[in-house]
Amino acid sequence: MGEDGGHGEPTLREETRAARGRAGELLVTVVLISTLLGLAINLGSSLLTQALEPSQLLGLATICLALAAIAVVVLLPRISTTIREFHEDIEIVLPLLVSAQDVEVIRVTYYDGVTEAAHAVLARRPHEERRALAAALNNTPAGGNPVATAFALELAQFLFVLNLVRESRDILGPHAAYTKLRDVALRQSSIATVAWDALTAGAHGNRYIGERAAGVPEKAILPGDVRLNLDAVAAALPARRKRRRASGMELAYTSLMRVEAGRDTALEISALTDISEHGLPTASAPRRGYTARCILRNARDTRLRELARAEEAAFMALNEAEQAGKPPEAVTEAFAAAHRRLYEGGQRPRLLRVFVRFDGAFRIRLLGNERRQRGLYAWGAALSRLLSAHDIEVFLARLKEEGQRVPRRTF
Repeated sequence: MGEDGGHGEPTLREETRAARGRAGELLVTVVLISTLLGLAINLGSSLLTQALEPSQLLGLATICLALAAIAVVVLLPRISTTIREFHEDIEIVLPLLVSAQDVEVIRVTYYDGVTEAAHAVLARRPHEERRALAAALNNTPAGGNPVATAFALELAQFLFVLNLVRESRDILGPHAAYTKLRDVALRQSSIATVAWDALTAGAHGNRYIGERAAGVPEKAILPGDVRLNLDAVAAALPARRKRRRASGMELAYTSLMRVEAGRDTALEISALTDISEHGLPTASAPRRGYTARCILRNARDTRLRELARAEEAAFMALNEAEQAGKPPEAVTEAFAAAHRRLYEGGQRPRLLRVFVRFDGAFRIRLLGNERRQRGLYAWGAALSRLLSAHDIEVFLARLKEEGQRVPRRTF
């Protein structure tokens, strides 16, 4: 997504450039088709004048005028309406520390928008529930595990509802950070304040949205013309209701939330139904797990952070020794010991991956004053852009700016 330089309205630059590139071709095509149709009509009119009586010609003209009127009534609203869309795909990571009896979210520096709220809300759940989740994670990989999948998607739904409310407050509130965001607020026909409990009343069965954890706001500031629909994530999993094709594969998505504005979609957030995990380093494959090392070395928990940094330092020494030749036994043993302390203790890190998609679509009628639709489109597109900051790629880019080593990700 880009920004319209004239009005600050987020648009898709790629689609705008493509339309301009086809303008000349479209003009030539229209002129050629119009010329040929005009010639055919003139020839046909001459033949009909010679073959039909005046009364027949009058009846035929009346029928043509009636059909033309019907075509104008049916087609004019359609051809005078442009569809404006935006979409974005991101990946969020839920870093967990799993023991035999409990599970907690690891709080990570520079990834606070995901981990702080997730840590707080999971910590408030009953111990029996966390123990059952820990047992499910310890017994089965997250991919294909229905308990882990429901947990990850419900937590993702909570996180995006929470961050949508926070970002919307920053966009529409009186203290928007940027001029372009303040302009989005001025475009709205009305702005409403909604209580958090009323906003999330439709969250059917989500255990985390109802928790009054630290950081959950009391009220939300939203455009007055929108309504928030929250789907039952766990109930939708067996059906896998929405499917999209990408790169020759059919992908199953479940809707986390849908912000509707009349018949338009201001913002829909959906998640890939099949979650997975980031690989972790192993004693036999120490070069795995670059993303895991980036996350764990920035853990806010001092003990975990020091163990992760010691494991990474031992790996770097092992890697340098291997490049120079056969590594000394002491270096190999040092890495194995550091790896055991981090990954084979009573609490073991796990990194769940959730792939999320943002979509929005508006029908804007060119012949009318559609200030409302344009304003809501700008709000949804700005929200999508701000929520994209929770992408793991943004986190890794921040680490690179801080001088930390990051992997070259190709997926």
